[in-house]
Amino acid sequence: MKVWQLEGSLKGFETLGYTDFDRDYKWNDLLIETTPLTDRWGFVEICTIDEGEESDCPHFWDCPIPVFSKKAVHVLSDFLKGKAEALPLHHCEKSFFGIHVINAIDAIDYNQAIVRQLDTGLRVGFDKYEFIQEKIVGEHIFRIFLDDRVQWKVFVSDGFKEMVESNGLVGFQFKEVWDSEKE
Repeated sequence: MKVWQLEGSLKGFETLGYTDFDRDYKWNDLLIETTPLTDRWGFVEICTIDEGEESDCPHFWDCPIPVFSKKAVHVLSDFLKGKAEALPLHHCEKSFFGIHVINAIDAIDYNQAIVRQLDTGLRVGFDKYEFIQEKIVGEHIFRIFLDDRVQWKVFVSDGFKEMVESNGLVGFQFKEVWDSEKE
């Protein structure tokens, strides 16, 4: 069993950004939450920052959540159901959705993980992840806690990655962060 960090690829694919950064950047504060935002989500206008090959998971500058095409939302809908919400993003030419992952799991084995911390002692990230396997079995898309704070990064399962690849979705970048078979 592996865990993959999910990102939008920058390798030759289009990239997106807020059309009005000053107006819409405020949404980032809500996106760290794990409560659904559908009822509070507003009109968020985006634009293409850099042209490139069309992507089903374009990189979104200055926004902490993954962005999926309409096709990707459809293909991955079973994995997203109850774990993430697809929030509409308004682009002048294409249909995109911000994927707000509401599934946050306290699944880190702190005895084995290597936690990065500042000189002040504040723990700010991980240099090495170590997951408690029982807590992530059957979880296909999730975020994790560092101590009592939910982290931005989105993690996915082998099954999620395989669904993306078998359906020809492009622009997804998967970074292996943990393998239960490795010590």
